[in-house]
Amino acid sequence: MAAVPGTDAQEVIHTASDGIEIPSGFIDVAAASDGDDILDGAGGDDRLFGGGGDDILIGGAGADRLSGGAGIDTIRYDGATGLLVDLAGLIANGGDALGDVLAGDIENVIGSTVRDVLLGSGLDNALSGAGGDDELAGRAGDDMLDGGNGNDLLVGGDGADTFIGGAGIDTLAFDGTAGVGVDLSALTAGNGQAQGDVIGADIENLSGGSGDDDFTGSGGANLLSGGIGDDTLRGMAGGDTLDGSVGDDILVGGAGGDLMDGDAGIDTISYADSTAAVVVSLGTGQGAGGFAEGDRFSLVENITGSAFADRLTGVSGANLLQGLGGNDTLNGASGGDTLDGGAGTDLATYFGAADAVTVDLAAGTGSRGDAGGDRYLSIENVHGGRGGDSLTGDAQANLLNGFEGGDTLGGGGGADTLIGGVGRDILTGGTGADRFTYAAIGDSVVGAKADRITDFSHAEGDRIDLSGIDANTVLAGDQAFSFIGGGLYTGVAGQLRFAVTAPGVVTVVGDVGGDGISDFHIQLAGTVTLVAADFVL
Repeated sequence: MAAVPGTDAQEVIHTASDGIEIPSGFIDVAAASDGDDILDGAGGDDRLFGGGGDDILIGGAGADRLSGGAGIDTIRYDGATGLLVDLAGLIANGGDALGDVLAGDIENVIGSTVRDVLLGSGLDNALSGAGGDDELAGRAGDDMLDGGNGNDLLVGGDGADTFIGGAGIDTLAFDGTAGVGVDLSALTAGNGQAQGDVIGADIENLSGGSGDDDFTGSGGANLLSGGIGDDTLRGMAGGDTLDGSVGDDILVGGAGGDLMDGDAGIDTISYADSTAAVVVSLGTGQGAGGFAEGDRFSLVENITGSAFADRLTGVSGANLLQGLGGNDTLNGASGGDTLDGGAGTDLATYFGAADAVTVDLAAGTGSRGDAGGDRYLSIENVHGGRGGDSLTGDAQANLLNGFEGGDTLGGGGGADTLIGGVGRDILTGGTGADRFTYAAIGDSVVGAKADRITDFSHAEGDRIDLSGIDANTVLAGDQAFSFIGGGLYTGVAGQLRFAVTAPGVVTVVGDVGGDGISDFHIQLAGTVTLVAADFVL
């Protein structure tokens, strides 16, 4: 290419030959012809006309008039001051663009070495931020957005766009009303504004519009923001930040210590893909184990666990806790919660609750205290709290543990395990071979406040399990009881006997000190003659 010299004053150089290059500092006003030309005005108020061909216009400092003419034309700014260029509004401001007048035949923009805002025309534009933390918006058309160096924001708009983040931490954003799907791991995009888009491997963050978006991060640290709508955000590996924003969102942090904020709506954190059991508490806002290790979260209402034995704890308000596979422990806390154990043998626990609760697994509902309004799906076992609880099983084999308080436990069908705990408890096994279990002599005291078993049955294979009690406190270790039937104590520690103590009442008594004095009573309703096989000693 030939260089055409100019002066520092305003002058017009007539149309040059095809392929002309007019270097910086030579020409104030130039017009090219049909080749692919480079026009560089440098300082001064220049007028550059690209003519035919794919031209590059460099106005430099000064209030320049830039017209691309035919072809795919580019304006370039090489200065070190940020600027704004809007090809749709024909606006140029700031830095070398200050005072520039743009014709409507400019397609592409290359920004400065610092922060620029470059906006497309609605046609097919190529916007390059070069250096700095740039904001590039292609609007409609099949655009190419290249952030260059810096932490850039790329907004493609409608059309099949190509995004190159370049160096820095770059964000790809969508502002449409239809949901989009973007996977930074697979470098795929589809639906809504993302349909046909090409995603570069150097995009770190995603931001959605007002549709129901589906975003998947890469193996690095990603920031995924769903915007308005019911979004699904998957962080994958790395310490990710997931922001559900408005809508009922699903947040999947993946491996790594993630920060998840559900924001407005009914939001769920999911560990369905975890490779190990998780411990998650909405009350503390923290997780541990498996993919929950190091996670922190806020404004989240629901938890989905893993295929392993998880411990999931809600907070005041309505929570949905889903255990999926494994033997899970679910604690909804106060509020009308839904506890769904999924596969495995799962536990609904109210341990530590101050007020009495009522749980009916057969009906699938709860009432009173923290159980008020609760629903149960695929729950096999229940732990009560410190009050006088009422716990009822279903047709399966249930474990019901009342812990403190005078509890009423009903096993229903199945081979159930009933543990009254401390307090005067009423225990009804229901049909099936049930086990009434005691771990300490204080679980059923001597006298009128002793526990009562209402339906002990030889025929159904019921058992009273005393194996958790040391039958001889004089000796070291854990000794078993010795059943002596209806006989009297002989001053030997560990003797277990029964007696009819009232019409229709049989009382089981035991002496663990060898002093001939009973240390606990267990009452059985009805007339039953007990044998050693009725006990686990």
